[in-house]
Order: sequence, then C-alpha cells, then structure tokens
Amino acid sequence: MLALTDIIESGIPEHRHQLPESLRDYFQYREGLSTVDGVILYKDRIVIPTSLRDEVLEALHAAHQGVTSMVARAETSVFWPGITPAITALRTSCQQCNRSAPSNPSAPPVPPLSPEYPFQCLCADYFSYQGHHFLVVVDRYSNWPIVEQSANGAQGLITCLRRIFVTYGIPDELASDGGPEFTAVATRQFLSDWGVHHRLSSVAFPHSNCRAEIGVKTVKRLLMDNTTSTGDINTDAFQRAMLQYRNTPDRDTKLSPAMCIFGRPIRDFIPIPPGKYKPHETWLSTSLAREEALRNRHMRCAEKLSEHTQRLPPLAVGDNVRLQNQIGLYPRKWDKTGVVIEVRQFDQYVVRLDGSRRVTLRNRKFLRKYVPVQLQPRRLSIDSDLALRLPAATTENPTGHSITPAVTPTHATRSTPAATNTGIPTHSAPHPTASPSKVTPSSSETPSRGNLQQSRRQLAYTEPPSPDSRPVDVSVDTGPSRETPNCTTPPTDLLCLPVRRSGRTRTAPEWQKDYVM
Repeated sequence: MLALTDIIESGIPEHRHQLPESLRDYFQYREGLSTVDGVILYKDRIVIPTSLRDEVLEALHAAHQGVTSMVARAETSVFWPGITPAITALRTSCQQCNRSAPSNPSAPPVPPLSPEYPFQCLCADYFSYQGHHFLVVVDRYSNWPIVEQSANGAQGLITCLRRIFVTYGIPDELASDGGPEFTAVATRQFLSDWGVHHRLSSVAFPHSNCRAEIGVKTVKRLLMDNTTSTGDINTDAFQRAMLQYRNTPDRDTKLSPAMCIFGRPIRDFIPIPPGKYKPHETWLSTSLAREEALRNRHMRCAEKLSEHTQRLPPLAVGDNVRLQNQIGLYPRKWDKTGVVIEVRQFDQYVVRLDGSRRVTLRNRKFLRKYVPVQLQPRRLSIDSDLALRLPAATTENPTGHSITPAVTPTHATRSTPAATNTGIPTHSAPHPTASPSKVTPSSSETPSRGNLQQSRRQLAYTEPPSPDSRPVDVSVDTGPSRETPNCTTPPTDLLCLPVRRSGRTRTAPEWQKDYVM
C-alpha cells in the first residue's frame, strides 16, 4: 500500500505495464484514486489492503445477507479490485446461507398429453380416510372414478389393476406418485408384462399428479357418512353415491363420465324418460363439444398457473445440487446434497444423495445447483520445515575437529562409543569409516531391556579421524575390557531427531560409565 501511495502522489503512469505487477489491478481505477492523510481512497470509498480484506468480508456477511445487499453495503464504504467476485464467493461458500436459501420459483405449466379415448391414460393414488386406506383410479378422459379398499400391498394393487384392465381395456399409461406399492418389483413386472407405461411423479411434488389428487379429494366427499365403522365401502350408501357422481355432467362440458364412456347415462335411483338410455351418436360430437367447452377452462388455468413462474436453467448429468426438504423437521431447508445421474422429461432428475448414496427422483423446482467448496491444501515452506528441527550445538573433540552431538540429554550424560581397550594398539585403521557396533556389558552389570533400548537410541558418534591427526587412545579400568571401533558421523536428519526416553528410567545405568564421557 505504501508503494501505491507513492505512485498516486507522484503520478500514475500512462501504461499498465509501467506499474509493478502487484499493483496493475489498480490501473483501470486510476481516475478515481487519491490519498487523504496517507489513506488511499477510490472516489469516496476506502481502499482496503490485502491483509484486512478477510475481516471486511466477514463484517459484510455478518447478517447473512445476499450478494446484492452486501455489494450495496460495500459500495458506500470500502473498495479493492475484485471485491464483487470476493463477495459472491463468500456467499456461495456459506453453509448456513445455502441451507436457508429461498425456494425456487415454480416452473411454467407443461400441458400433458391429452387422451384420445376413454381409459387410455389412468391416474392412481393411495389415501387415508378416518384411519382406513383406499386406492383410487381415475380415467383422465372421462373422469370415471374407481375406488378400492387397500389390502395386501403390491399384490392387492396388482389384483385391482388386473380387474380394471380386463373390464375397461389396457391403458397406454398409468401415472402415480411412486409409492412403495407402485414401485415394487412385482408391480413393475406386471405393468411391463401388460405393456403399460408407468409415469412417476417427483418426490413431494403432487402437482405433477394433479388429476389423481383431484380424484382423491372427490372420493373423500363420497366416503363421508357412506362407509361402515371398519371402512368397508361395500354398502348401498356408497354405491348410490358413486352412481350419482358418474351420472353428474361436468359444469363445462355438460357431459357426465357415463356419457363419455357409454354414450348414454346409466340407470340410477333418479327417474328419467326411457328414451334417454338409448345410445346415440356421441363419439364424434363428444370430442368436439369437450374441446370447445374445455378451451376457456384450460386458458384460465394456464394463466393462473403461469403467474409468478420462472423457467429454471436445465441441469446436466454430473452437476452437484442441493435438495430442498419437503417433509421432516426442517421443511424448506436445503440440507441434503447429491449428484445428478439421469435427466428425464418434464423437469425430472434422478439424483444420488451424498453419504447414503440413495437414488431419488426430484423435480427441478426442488434442486439448486452449487459448486462444492474445495479448501486449498496447506502449503509447506522451508520456514515451516525448519521450525520442526531442534537447534544443534557444536563441540570440539581432542583432535581439533568440530562435531555436532545428536541430542543434549537431561538426566544423564551420554558418551561417545570411541573408547578402545588398553591392550589394543592405538594406530588407526586404514579405512576411517566403520559402522558402530553394539556393546555387550558384563554379566554382573547387564542392564534391563528398557535401559538397553534407551542406550541404543542415545549413543553418539565421533567424527572419523583425518589423515593428519593421530587417533586418541582412551582407556578405562572400571570394568572388563571392551573394544568399540570408531564410527562415522550419522546423517544430518538423524542428528535432528528428538531423543526417545523411557518413562521408567530416572537415572543413568551404571554400565554407561564404561564409556568415555
């Protein structure tokens, strides 16, 4: 910053390459740079040095605001080159902000494929009413409802679907919410054998199976006061209610489900003229009247569903996404993460969750793409390596050569295994380099195993004698004669290792006195 202050006061060069490399980012802001009492300003904002930028970012993000709010706050007070990308990166890497992010907007409605004849497309769903479970199947063309009491899980579902297929014909498509009965292996095998395409809706997104949800709401009204205490629907009251609904014309099409299927009303408990039960040519007129009547309804519905919607960018296989909770203790929170492994139609994505690796089908509305935060690895330098090493002291040996001991002991003084026996000639060997040998103490002075290991770790080494110097003959008469050859100086990394001591040894053993101190 001092260099930048001097450049501003003396005049900023006209070309970018004339600035130091670390200050070239300020070149494009040269028109607004100035100094006041040694403080660098960009217009009316303080230029923050590099060492204080992290603290400023933490202060800006203290309220966990969005990027727009933090940038607006920074534009009134602080500045440095690249402050906006830094704020964006901070917001992206904040776990709490990602977890509490707002919900995605709803996608514009996608018109489903319109069936061309009755029972071409079916919708099915399970629901509970007063503690009892029921299955409802609705024809999308005629709104013909079929209600069964739930039993035997997937096998009960297969029995009901087989009865419907035999009675009304095999449909082209069956839409469901992907419950356990619909996704069972037996159910999928049954639908595959009968040539029925099974369309699954996304998890916790009932809007994709809206026709079945409307059927559930309608059937719940039919069940009120028309079932037994055990939930049995095989009663006259419920069957009369079902006949009444199937003969009720739609408010827009003016056609009842029975008219769409049979071309005539079915007989119920309300009397009508006998000629009304005769079939007539309705198959062509029904289609035209239905299209004309539903046009205005579909337009109003499309306008209503298109409000406050936004087309989200599509995801690709391999994208990292966050999943928004729809159920549980923390709804609307983006707690889970995963990877997109398959892209399907109608904004559906197959996601493999991180951790459990469970595969789930989600709508694009509940997925948010994110970039995983990758922490930079810690860089090791020479200073950090040298900080782990201990300072080594230098001593003089009798020959005048300086040697570096391995470790300065605290409890006892270690000696150099360079002592020779008095009966051994003192002339040096032709080769100065020799490997250290182990010392075998006398039987009366045999140390314990722990002390022996300690002595082996803490033996020092002498420097090999130079050709010009004479070897030193040192003899000790305190015990049996021992011979220890001269040793070479160990590598530098061995000298810097810390001393390993046994916690059971408090004083130096007696047998160490055999060595020269």
